[in-house]
Amino acid sequence: MSSNIRISPSIASLFFGVSERSIRRAVWKKELSVIVHQGRYKINLNDLIIWSNKKPSRRKKMDEEGIGQYVEKWKI
Repeated sequence: MSSNIRISPSIASLFFGVSERSIRRAVWKKELSVIVHQGRYKINLNDLIIWSNKKPSRRKKMDEEGIGQYVEKWKI
């Protein structure tokens, strides 16, 4: 059994340094798949990482405004 980490769009927006609207737009465009749990969207963290790395501008936002500002060097 694999343990998938799923987070809400609001947490994802903070984590990746983009607006919550950008996350929801990606869901609407089917760039991100979601699971609805108790009426709330949950997005797989692995899918979010792949999505954020597809565009250099998203990667830069993650590094400057999101979680990347607290990481000295990525090991991925």
